[in-house]
Amino acid sequence: MPYVQLNHDFTKFIDPELYASVLDKKDDGDSVLRLQLICERFLSVYLKERIAPENIEFFTTGKGKGAEILRHFNERLTTAVASGLPAELARPLKHLNKIRNDFAHNLDYEIKDVDMNKYFELVDSFTVDVGTPYGFEGNVKDFQIHGDGKITKASDSFQAGFTAATYVLMTKAGIWLVNDLNKREQLNVGGPLQ
Repeated sequence: MPYVQLNHDFTKFIDPELYASVLDKKDDGDSVLRLQLICERFLSVYLKERIAPENIEFFTTGKGKGAEILRHFNERLTTAVASGLPAELARPLKHLNKIRNDFAHNLDYEIKDVDMNKYFELVDSFTVDVGTPYGFEGNVKDFQIHGDGKITKASDSFQAGFTAATYVLMTKAGIWLVNDLNKREQLNVGGPLQ
């Protein structure tokens, strides 16, 4: 079966290199911030796909290349949910943003097991049925990251856990978005990949 190019901005939130750079960080707060920014990219891509071009001016701040759809994460999230984003996908995004805000507003904040376990539970609760296995159906806590000749388990550390869970969540979000675009007959497919 040949693969085809999808003419949408999926690499903004699914590119494995984004997640590899997070694993290189030594600070949990910095890692959570970067993961939340990746999720924010997903919301921007989703809203760009959902908002009619003739109405985009009502949702953007700034002009030209610096223009962005809405300004704050919660604005993007609530607008996305109002535009059809499943609540099961919004809940882990909201939880990750809460943890990011805890770091941003409390210098002494430290991630707790309960934070990571809740995030795992929320990511696991968002499922996408495509009729065939796609590799992200299991529990996030059992997920393994393979790279640089080593295996990192989601259960190894907070950083590995949040990175793995966010990668799984964004991959499932991308699959969901492809299906959503296809249902709305807005999926833009290019030629076969070599």
